Amino acid sequence: MNMGSNQTPLLKKKFYQVKIKSLKAASLRELGQLMGQLQRQAFRNVYGKIWDLAMVEVSVEAIASLTQYCDQPLRCFTFRDF
Repeated sequence: MNMGSNQTPLLKKKFYQVKIKSLKAASLRELGQLMGQLQRQAFRNVYGKIWDLAMVEVSVEAIASLTQYCDQPLRCFTFRDF
């Protein structure tokens, strides 16, 4: 390596292998439809907005791709050249 150059050595990107289990949320949605407004409100008071997360459709491929940019020590996503 030439010490006089202004180029920085390229850091090798560490890739993670991630196994993602797909949640079958249809039964959860059916359960939510059976609950009345008061039951939903009571559930929300105890567990917060976690029910709303169960209703979101998730792309497994997108999650698997994003894990490659996850910086665990910083608890954020880092993208090279951005």
